[in-house]
Amino acid sequence: MRYPNRLRFGFVLFVLLGCLSSLPGEAIEPPPSNPPPLNEKELLPYKLKGHARLAGQAFLSSTSGKAITQAGVPVYLIPMTSYTRFWFNRHVRSSPCTSKDEAAADCTHEAIPQLLAEKRLAPYLRTTRANPTGHFWFTKLPAGRYYIISVMEGGAGSHQEERAAGIAWLIVDLEAGEKATNLVVTDCKIWLC
Repeated sequence: MRYPNRLRFGFVLFVLLGCLSSLPGEAIEPPPSNPPPLNEKELLPYKLKGHARLAGQAFLSSTSGKAITQAGVPVYLIPMTSYTRFWFNRHVRSSPCTSKDEAAADCTHEAIPQLLAEKRLAPYLRTTRANPTGHFWFTKLPAGRYYIISVMEGGAGSHQEERAAGIAWLIVDLEAGEKATNLVVTDCKIWLC
């Protein structure tokens, strides 16, 4: 009696696998190679002064779990639009800058300048600098969805982890008049993105 059950199980498994392989699958489209056009209408709400504020700390995390900060590093607040989303996905989220190897040091010089090259975007970007502990503040912000990005180019410390380079980032949604504090802006580990 054991053999007919095995045959039956094998037949059912064969049928199931055949059905799964014949299911219509979704075609995976490659990301577009050209950025969408910059739509200034998407940016208009970000030009106004608002009443929201945000504060946080930008740092990279070392392999030992230590927070690596860089005094005076620029922290950028970038409105989320179709144009900036394309830039973010291409130059930040999928960038080798999120790793701790030699490629990270090279690409840190390329990420932000590519965005800043679009002069029509300049009035909508905000920049501040982190203090020695990596803390930063933005005030008078309109409501909206933003990327907070800080590119750390590596320090001159004596330990390897003090010389780490990379991009720290966070996506934040701000409501009108909101006071967002204690935001953690750090390098994204691939399994958490």
